[in-house]
Amino acid sequence: MSAQSGISVSPELSEDFVKAVSKTDDIRLIVVVIEDEVAITKVSLPPHVGRSDVEDFALIDDVLEDDKPAYVLYRLNEPEGGSWIFISYVPDNAKVREKMLYASTRATISRQLGETHFKESIFATSKRDLTPEGYLAHLASQTAQAPMTARERELADIKAAEGISAITMGTEVRSSNVWGANGGNNASLGLKWNSDAQEAFQAWCGQSGSKSVQFNIELGTETIVLSENGASDELVFPDSQPSYTFYHYTPAAQESMSLPIFIYACPPKSPVRSRLVYSSSSSSVSGKASEFGVQLSKKFETSDPDEINDDYINSELKSILAPVDSNESASHQPLDKPAFAKPARPGRRR
Repeated sequence: MSAQSGISVSPELSEDFVKAVSKTDDIRLIVVVIEDEVAITKVSLPPHVGRSDVEDFALIDDVLEDDKPAYVLYRLNEPEGGSWIFISYVPDNAKVREKMLYASTRATISRQLGETHFKESIFATSKRDLTPEGYLAHLASQTAQAPMTARERELADIKAAEGISAITMGTEVRSSNVWGANGGNNASLGLKWNSDAQEAFQAWCGQSGSKSVQFNIELGTETIVLSENGASDELVFPDSQPSYTFYHYTPAAQESMSLPIFIYACPPKSPVRSRLVYSSSSSSVSGKASEFGVQLSKKFETSDPDEINDDYINSELKSILAPVDSNESASHQPLDKPAFAKPARPGRRR
């Protein structure tokens, strides 16, 4: 799933780019950065007299920082439309949240500026990739590869962007802070869990607590904590921040059955930074259940938590709700792991 950042292009940046497109001899590149949830122009540079467009890649080194992501709108010496390159620069040693923000916003900025202006997109993690030599190497690799359609290039960019979000969130957390099924360190890295969250989750996994348990991420420390709703027998979701909820669903007609499900709710009022962190961490949090021997019957994602109730859950689980012997518990029924499912919007339910 591709995270949506909610960032928009500033009027000044839009105007700068329109002028640059119309006056092709004046501007070689525009560096774009995100400040206060808005994409703005950081700097623009003219072409270097006497240099080709490939040689002018040398200009990029001085306008980018080693540890700060940015976008570079780079003009090629081509007379017709589609003569720009959209460069996403996300250095390896940038902060995790900045990596996620820039990776998830690339497609949005490109669309708002006008995708038809861009001949291609380049994803770079080092300034070495954006030198004349680096660009020539990029051209050589493109020649060696089978040609891609515009849609295939977009999907490749999305895959690379999502890889940044998923990988960096895990690799920058120290293993000494990661809680595993045995109470100690775990081989797979992830967010930290505080002691109350650990205890509540273990109780839910062992069905010795309430039917549902809900968690939030404390962004400052990247720690999983119990939400204000905590452990409950009812499904209640915050309306202004994302949440993760584990829920034991009991079908009305099969009271001996308990189906564990996971719900990632992200209401529209959620802050941009929260949406990014929760989206990139959802998979690792839901995967915690399997470490304690709990196989989730279904995963839900919704931007409208009011959609999620027992009636809707029942409708989504029809395919796996088969008659079972009343003497058997659901824990003895093997369930195929389904794909991640997003609830339909109201009025469009199947």
